[in-house]
Amino acid sequence: MSSYFKAIAIDFDGTLTEGGRPEARVLASLAEARDAGMALLLVTGRVVSDLLHVFPDAELWFDVIVAENGAVIRRDGVSHPLTTPVPLELDALLVDRSVYFQRGQVLLSCNIEDEILVLEQVRRLEADCQLIRNRGALMVLPSGVSKGTGLLEALEGLGISYHSTIGIGDAENDLALLRHCELAVAVGNAVDSVKREADFVLTANAGVAVADFLRDRILAGTLLPVSRRWQVTLGRSDSGSRVRMPASQVNVLFAGGSGVGKSYAAGLLAERLIELDYAVCILDPEGDHAPLGHLHQVSALGGSGPLPPVGSVPHLLRQQLGSLVVDLSSLGEEKQAGYAAELLQALHDGRSQTGLPHWIIVDEAQVPFGDEGAACRMFQGQKGLCLVTYDPARLCRSSGLDFDFLIAIPGENGLHPAALEGMREQWGIDPLDRLAALGEEQAWLVRLGDSPRAESFKLGRRFIQHVRHWHKYADAHLPPGSMFEFRNYFGSTGARADNLATFRRELLLCDSTVLEHHAAHNDFSNWLAHAIHDETLASTARDLEGQSQTDGAFEGLRHALVEAIEIRYLA
Repeated sequence: MSSYFKAIAIDFDGTLTEGGRPEARVLASLAEARDAGMALLLVTGRVVSDLLHVFPDAELWFDVIVAENGAVIRRDGVSHPLTTPVPLELDALLVDRSVYFQRGQVLLSCNIEDEILVLEQVRRLEADCQLIRNRGALMVLPSGVSKGTGLLEALEGLGISYHSTIGIGDAENDLALLRHCELAVAVGNAVDSVKREADFVLTANAGVAVADFLRDRILAGTLLPVSRRWQVTLGRSDSGSRVRMPASQVNVLFAGGSGVGKSYAAGLLAERLIELDYAVCILDPEGDHAPLGHLHQVSALGGSGPLPPVGSVPHLLRQQLGSLVVDLSSLGEEKQAGYAAELLQALHDGRSQTGLPHWIIVDEAQVPFGDEGAACRMFQGQKGLCLVTYDPARLCRSSGLDFDFLIAIPGENGLHPAALEGMREQWGIDPLDRLAALGEEQAWLVRLGDSPRAESFKLGRRFIQHVRHWHKYADAHLPPGSMFEFRNYFGSTGARADNLATFRRELLLCDSTVLEHHAAHNDFSNWLAHAIHDETLASTARDLEGQSQTDGAFEGLRHALVEAIEIRYLA
């Protein structure tokens, strides 16, 4: 079974079933996945009573049900609304206009043919509501509620990260669900917009597709595709293009001599992963990464303070769904080696249960991952491992410990001949003169495999080293009056950004109607100018807003604005 993913969130109508209770073979595949340790979440637009009418034993097959398009969570036989209901006054107005609707604990469900009539009455009430399409159905929900927000609430209750979750859907209202999962999967009968958003499109339809996916991909342990949406930017190439790598399901090796910036580069990767909400645990023998503890949801342990008991570290990771830096610099070499070995065992065991941490970064990795250590055998076949070393030749020769990327930092004198020979023997990197000397803050990115490819690039800026820009505007919290409030034409979505990091993240996740609304009012450029005080970035945003109003390409606005932020602040 896949060791990375720990939860699967599945839509009901059009995904798990094409009508009524799911077929026996589909239910059997669900049972097999749960028996193998996967948490299953049913995420549906249906009202709970309606769902249980057609699928009475739904709770036997799922750990949690997220109903009413993210507005209600049902667990252990109890339904909990996550927000206040759509105004009751809307009922009488719709009845007067002969509009059929069904009321749930929170939402109103209508027919898509009545969209104009429903919208008119919502506006008449000046209600803070949104209208969401689901093929032939129309749902009226409080602003900011989606399958994505409901899923996040349910996952938090289970102690599982959305980066450890696969989402499967078919219709427009599933887009928010897929955006809040590490891997987005569309069934064969999905609408085009869902297929375009998905990382992986199944060939079969609905229940058959889900059953085959669970058995042939998840339970069989088949390598799953890497998400196109979750990528980290490491810097810029000589031509100015972004140099990126997947944020999950890969292993990375950093190699370079002493004093050339290996720890800087590994810390850069850690910062990018942390900014995207991945849980990272860094084993730091020399205290180089302790400043990462200043970042949001990162705790630095050890150093001048006491080290935590080894067994408590996985619990800390799960408790806060954040990241840890374990500073071993106060220990002697022998005690460091013993603590690191025990900690790696605890992290390995914790990962098998919860999927956390997503990434383990080990500096001076030639010690715990040397030929005589047990770590190589322990992590065979696993991904999300980043090793940092000045001497790759001292790493163990385990065929099960494979690297997907090498980041070589040769400095002005090039890599040590022994290090080059180790790379040749273990990964077949040839010709070696491609890893020649580079200038300051430059590195080689080598995509390993049957035909290794190398490109040089300039390392991006570190967040914590550029106080004026990153710390003040990207990581530190702006006052309430300066926050950016994401809205659509019906009102607030509930999402807010109090710095550039959360602003960038919400840009990636928000619905296109939110982009359309803000572009029409130049809200993005105004906030960047007046709250962030960056007129250069604001001018770029202003041009993008104007262009989107002309050509209606709001997805283009999303990606171009995110890229502009990354270019100015992250690279």
